[in-house]
Amino acid sequence: MAIYHLRLKVISRALGRAPRPGGATRRSAVAAAAYRSGERLFDAAQGIWFSYDKPDVVHNEIMAPVEREAAPWVYDRQDLWNRVEAAEKRVDAQLYREVEITLPRELSRADQLQLVRQFVRTQFVAKGMVADWALHAPPAADGLEQPHAHVLLTLRRLDPNTQSGFSRTKERDWNEPPDIARAVAEARKRFNNTGLAEDHEALERMEALRNVNVWRAAWARDANDALAEAGSTARIDHRTLEKQGIFRLPQISLGIAAHIEKAYDYIKDRVTQWVAIKKRASLYEDVEHIKRRDPVALVTLLTRLNDIAEDFAASFRRNPHPDKDHGHEH
Repeated sequence: MAIYHLRLKVISRALGRAPRPGGATRRSAVAAAAYRSGERLFDAAQGIWFSYDKPDVVHNEIMAPVEREAAPWVYDRQDLWNRVEAAEKRVDAQLYREVEITLPRELSRADQLQLVRQFVRTQFVAKGMVADWALHAPPAADGLEQPHAHVLLTLRRLDPNTQSGFSRTKERDWNEPPDIARAVAEARKRFNNTGLAEDHEALERMEALRNVNVWRAAWARDANDALAEAGSTARIDHRTLEKQGIFRLPQISLGIAAHIEKAYDYIKDRVTQWVAIKKRASLYEDVEHIKRRDPVALVTLLTRLNDIAEDFAASFRRNPHPDKDHGHEH
């Protein structure tokens, strides 16, 4: 069954948390590219090689605007992302945008690649972004493949007149065109003030023009066209379940379900240990309470418990297999 999943995020150099002892102190565009592509890449800024064992990577490629005129380094993954790093001076600079999309299983591998290629070219590369994307096909929780693509996008236009090869300023329209951002903010303010249905509809019309929603709708359209061309009746829908008239809880994606399944036993053991510790601590508190109020009663209780334990142990030593002595078979 084809499912819809498209997630966008902009990644900055700053971790956003305290680094773990011995761990990375910042994010690296080179490291991200190495992980997504399954290749070994050198981060010149940090003097570190990044290499990941990624057998689920089945394809990777770099797409650039004006392909015939793009410099050779654009298609060299290591050089490309080191230049992206060099173009950013701030310690908390935004480095790249990532788009993660789930591919329909109903499509052949060739059709999946063509679908991603078309979507990336028309929605991102045509606007001036360099796209480095990879198709991953790890096993899902149901035992079948979970094909999905990671698309890393540059935030600056190519510029042969700079040392890094990228423009001196970021392309803000790729985040949101200013006129759309203003119109959305005004529509939201109006609806918040009035609460009227017509103002809510106006807000939704403006929200649909935001980049994220344009890209989400475009992916659904392109994927459905590819499914139809392949002769499949499966379809995906970028709208919310409510908008589709479907009233059920959203389903957990297969990838998340697989991680949950793997983590379940560990979490269960940890919770069991925690409960045992809490119960033991509670028992100690009760014992201390009795000890303070009536120490004689506590000694009597402990003596009786010791006698019960001794009787049980002695009984087991005399008759370690009581069922067999009564003729029971196993």
